[in-house]
Order: sequence, then C-alpha cells, then structure tokens
Amino acid sequence: MITNKGTLKEAYNAKCDGIIWKIALDEQQELIVWECRTIDKKVSFYAYDFKNQTELLTDFSFEEEWLLSLSQVVSGIAYFNSYESVSSPVQKGIIAFDLKAKKILWQNFSITIHLISKEGVLVYDSKILPRKFQLLNFTNGSFIKNISVDELSNHIAIGNDLLLPKLYEEKEILNVNYVLNFNELTINSFFKQTDGKINQFIKLEKDEGIIFTDIINKDIQKVGFDTFFVWHNLLIYIKNKTEIVSYFV
Repeated sequence: MITNKGTLKEAYNAKCDGIIWKIALDEQQELIVWECRTIDKKVSFYAYDFKNQTELLTDFSFEEEWLLSLSQVVSGIAYFNSYESVSSPVQKGIIAFDLKAKKILWQNFSITIHLISKEGVLVYDSKILPRKFQLLNFTNGSFIKNISVDELSNHIAIGNDLLLPKLYEEKEILNVNYVLNFNELTINSFFKQTDGKINQFIKLEKDEGIIFTDIINKDIQKVGFDTFFVWHNLLIYIKNKTEIVSYFV
C-alpha cells in the first residue's frame, strides 16, 4: 500500500525472488549493488547506475554461485568474496568484476579481502599465521607492496556518505521509531497494529503534512533493522525483504 505516491519521483525499484542479503554502494560513481539469496541456494546480483539511470546487472550469477557473496563496490568494480566450503563461514577468494563492461577483471582464490582502501585492496592468505598482509592493485590484482600489522591503521576502508535515521527504541514494538530530518522532510519508520497484525510503515512529512506513506514489512514478529537511509538525495529502503525501493528527495 502506497499513498500519495505521485508526490515523489521514483528513482529505482527492483524485486528478486529471494531475500535481499546485502547492499553495497559506490560513492564515486553512484552505483548500488545488491545480493539476493533464495531458499534453494540460488544467489544472484543486481546493480543500478543512478547517474546514468541504467540497470547494470539483473538476476546475474556466477558459476559457483552459492559460495560467492558481495563484498564491496568501488569505482565501478564490484568485489566478491568466496567461502572455503558450503558449510564454512570462513572467507577465501576474490573476484573483481567490472560492472559496466560486465566482465571479470581478475580473481584469486588463495587470498581473502581484509579491506578496500583508497590505496588498493588489502588482502591476506588465511592459511598463513600470523597473518601477512599485502596491498593489491584495484583493476588487475597485481602486487603493490607488503603491509605490516603496524601499518594497518594507516589504511582506512572506503565508506559512503549516507544518512541513517536515529532510533528511538522502546520496550513495546509499537513505540519504536526511526526518524531522519532531511531537506525539510521528516522521514519516519514506525510499527502499527492492524487487524491483529503488526506492520512496519515509512512516512514522509513536510510542513506537518503527510506527503508519502508505504508499508515496508507486513506481519512483523519482532523489531528488525529493515529501515531506510538517504544517499545522494535518494531515499532508499528494502520492502518486504525482497525489493529495493528508491525515490528522489
């Protein structure tokens, strides 16, 4: 249910058949990449370019799909990590994928991503203890230099300039609120009981008037972290755990 939808301009809306597992944002190129997982172990990836209003990936998957997961996206390159086995949470392996060219730039399944900084991709070999870190080139994975443990603090992970709501948490779920003020708008996510079921809503107000409402989740059993954020003048939220929704604000 959406009310007053015409008051906001839709930016990007996409839905998958599974659960949205992870979202990554490219601050420089204004890309969003997200991972979807189904109960039958299908993993697919989606990507959208907000600057050029272009879908880059839709229901895209690699050969060893279940063992791969989205790590980060930087300057148009999405980095995926692998796992040692289906039953192991231990990460091992990297695939660097050019989103616009839709091709693998480089891959290495003997190392693991520690973090991605402005200087390059910081990695280590999980088989070697104590850990020894190396800095690799973004686009081809070539060796740049070794990084000592003492030098790790000099490398800061690339982040995103996004705005998160403030959580006003109470013991009762119906009194929990997420609130963010942005561009003369008050954006509020809250819980409401209807016909014995608790639903989660998002509401936008301006000058004390409601300009937009939508249901984020239906039949809520407990408070979760499915809420919203603002990034590059975009309101972005996950709907029913299966859909990315965004509007210009």
